[in-house]
Parts: sequence; C-alpha cells; structure tokens
Amino acid sequence: MSMPLQQAARRAVVFLAIAMAGAAGAADTPPASTETPEQALSRLLDANRQTLTIGRDGLGGPGAATLLTPARTAQFILVGEDHGFAEIPEFVDALRRSLGKDAPENLVLEIGPESARRTTQAVRSDKLRELAVDYPMAIPFLNLREDSAMAAAWLQGNPHAALWGLDQEFLFSARLVLERLRTLVKPGEQQALVDAWIARAVASERKAMQDHDVPAALLLQLQDTDFAALRTALKPAAGSEAARLIDELAESAEIYHGQSGDGYASNDQRGRLMKRHFMDYYRAAEKPGKPLPRALLRFGAYHMMRGITPTNIYDIGNFVSELAASNDRRSLHLLILFADGTANRWMPFTADAGLKTQKYDARAEMEDFGVATFLDHAPAEGAAVFDLDPLRRQRKARRSAGPDFERVVFSYDYVVVIAKGRAGTSVE
Repeated sequence: MSMPLQQAARRAVVFLAIAMAGAAGAADTPPASTETPEQALSRLLDANRQTLTIGRDGLGGPGAATLLTPARTAQFILVGEDHGFAEIPEFVDALRRSLGKDAPENLVLEIGPESARRTTQAVRSDKLRELAVDYPMAIPFLNLREDSAMAAAWLQGNPHAALWGLDQEFLFSARLVLERLRTLVKPGEQQALVDAWIARAVASERKAMQDHDVPAALLLQLQDTDFAALRTALKPAAGSEAARLIDELAESAEIYHGQSGDGYASNDQRGRLMKRHFMDYYRAAEKPGKPLPRALLRFGAYHMMRGITPTNIYDIGNFVSELAASNDRRSLHLLILFADGTANRWMPFTADAGLKTQKYDARAEMEDFGVATFLDHAPAEGAAVFDLDPLRRQRKARRSAGPDFERVVFSYDYVVVIAKGRAGTSVE
C-alpha cells in the first residue's frame, strides 16, 4: 500500500502546482472591460508616469520620491543608458546628492580596472582633465566633461568612496596599462622590453588619430603568442599585480578579436570578466561587522538588465540582482531614455567632428530594445518616470506592445524618459 499512497501524494502535489500556476496566470490578466489591451497599456503608462527634474541640487518633482524611496535601501542601484549624453552623468550626480548619506559609496563604471585606478588617482590629485588629455582614447566616456565631473564629485570629499572598473581595458588603453606594468618590473632588460611595447602603443595611437584607423589599435595587433612571450620574459610572480596586468591586456585583446568572429562568445566572455572583477572589488570592500558593500552601477542599457539580454547572455545586471537577493536585499534597475536631442558619438580616432553633436534618432537607436511605447508617452519637455511594477500584473496589456517591451518591463523597475538630450562635451 505504501507505493500507491506515495504516487497519489505526488499526483496531488503536481495537480496543486498546476492549479496554482493557472490561478497565477488568471490573476495576471486584467479584468474584462471594453478597452483593448493596447488601450489598457496606454492608460497604465499615463497613470503611472510622474514628472521629474534633474538639477544641481538633486532630483525634484513628484517622480523624485518614487525613485529615492527604493534607492535608499537598495544594495545596488543600476543605471542603464545609451552613451554620449550630458544628462546621464548629471542624473547620477543628482541622485547621489538627493540620497545624501544614503548614497552608495562605490561607483561602478564601464571601464577597466587599471583605468579605474588611474582615474581615481587623477581625481584625488585634481588632475582628471590632464588624464583625459594625455590619454585621449584610453578611458571611454570620461573624455566627456560631464562624465569627468560626475566621477570627481563622487570621489572628492569622501575618503571612503571608491571607483570600480569592471570592463575589459578599452581598445586604446594599452599604453596606460603598460606604463603601470613598467613600474613593477626590474630595471634593465625587463623595463626596456616594456618600453618597446609602450612605443608600439604610442605609434598605434598616433596612426589611429591621424589616419582614423581603428584597426591600428595595439590590442587588435597583439596575439596570444605575444602575451605568452611577454610573460616568459618578465616572469611575473603568480598572483602579482604585474601578472594581473598582463592577463587583463591579453583577455581584453581576446574579447576584441572575438567581436569579428564569434560575437556571442565574445559577449559572454566579457560578461564573465565583469562578474569576476565585480566580486574582486566586492570581497575587498567587505568588512567584518560592517554593513554589506553597496554600489551604483552605470553601464549601457543591455548590461544593467535582469534576466537574459538581447545579446543572449546573463550579464552583470542580472548577476548583481541575484547577489542582492542572496543577501536578502534588493537591486534597483533604472533605464534612462531620450525621446529627442543630440548625442556625442565622436572619439579621437573618428574623422567626423560633427559626431560630437549628432542628431539622436531614438527609435532607430533603440529599435531592438522594445522601448518605443515609452517614447510614445514621453513628456513634451523635461523628464518623466514610469513605474513598471503595475505593468507586471497586466499580462495582456504589456504583451500588446510585443515581447521586447515585455522584457524591459521585467528587466527594469523604472524608466526615465528625458524629452530632449544634450550631447556630452568632449574634453579637448
């Protein structure tokens, strides 16, 4: 008799699970009404939209409290963006100012670890502009004045604040990394070898800038065999900073090479690298008897999502969301969009100076991201905050805008739409 009873019990559990799933699906469906799902979605977006102001003194308007209340307790705040706007760093700084003592101490950016170390050093010595001028192609986005001001404001006046760099080192960061490596090796033959690599990096930067030749970048020229030879010649101790710097350059080169071959594998490798870097910083920031480390992350919109991204990987945004949950804490995911305006798409290796103030076509730029519906409900001027939580409970309404829109609804908590963006200002 024991086996039939066990089978009956299992069947009962399965039946109960199916029934509960069915009930959850029914509860997710909006009540019957005369409005279509598209009309219901439009109504929900308008009903859950609040105005927001972004100023030097912080965030204002009805939408400010909507964002600040969860931000004060979130272990991680994630800001997803499209690059090249002045308002993004201004929003991050306004959020920091409004949070005051509740702001996270750690600012996490889409740059490499050595770039983050040099940026921190430059801010602490009030030489951030000099860094941007001396290494014009090394540290992405911090060659924009507003981004530099954001980093400086975050670090200055707070000795406990820290800048974390999770990404691979940028395509033209080789010289910056190699110069640090030179200080760690023995004088004589070892330094001479690194000097030769630095000279190659300088030549590649010069060619890229003069001839607008991106493939000239040293990291695109170097192969695994080059880094193996460098390790053999320098013989860095396992686990040393010198060994880590060589590894960082080698993996950065591998990621860039992969983009022209297996893009999925390259994106996946990049995501895993970000996670390793994050945990290195996180573990270093953990202190016995102290609160858990908190951080604000600012990256491209794909990176900051919960769940699987449009590039089909589970990126750093999903990773930190799960880390917060494992700590019985929450992450707060904010997506910043622009309905119109200009963006700065220029880099020192691009020929067209008009890219510094390129007209921004929001629908074309974000076509694969499913956010056009938010743009349809954007304010005519200023900014607005959309609360996505009500949409998660209205299945037919949210699905009426398509699967990409539905993914955004569950990937982010709030969407901020700015009516007209301003291009970030290049540091000349």
